[in-house]
Amino acid sequence: MNGLQAVQNIVGSRTTLPILSNVLMRGEEGKLELTATDLDVSISCVVNVDMKKYGAFTVPVKKIFGIVRELTASELEVEVDEKNACKLRSGASYYKLNGLAAEEFPPLPKFSEKRKIVLPQEKVKGMLRRTSFAVSTDETRYVLNGIFVSLKEHKLTFVSTDGRRLALTEEEVELTRRTKPNSSSPRRQSMS
Repeated sequence: MNGLQAVQNIVGSRTTLPILSNVLMRGEEGKLELTATDLDVSISCVVNVDMKKYGAFTVPVKKIFGIVRELTASELEVEVDEKNACKLRSGASYYKLNGLAAEEFPPLPKFSEKRKIVLPQEKVKGMLRRTSFAVSTDETRYVLNGIFVSLKEHKLTFVSTDGRRLALTEEEVELTRRTKPNSSSPRRQSMS
């Protein structure tokens, strides 16, 4: 459930593409990767699971999150057929959701894997809290609708402005060389 909770907030209620209402679930080697995107923001997390067969599928994230949140049993059995019909069983409960093919899910951008920093979630939340209030909500000034993130010389900087206010926060960080793919839980924030 923690994995679904981490990714379901990215999905908007009104989307022009049906696949953007879905979460991509990709299972391999005892791990389930959950990915959601609205084409501007993407989030992915990995949870440990027991699997009999590996593969990928998509299902409506709001529906599956609502079902999983209400279940009382701790185990959930998921079975997906070739038509992307997803059957969920937990205790005496049984659900069926229609999904879409994993191939229809938009590809995620590739990032350079030369440098990596790992920060505690509370530190990232604090930096966002200290800068997000100054982000512009004016849609005509699109360049001001976000937070500028810079990583230079062991210093992570967040800056935002709406044209009147300016917010800046910095944190010292430890840079590491990336040796294998990131498989962190949603509790840790990773920025490349």
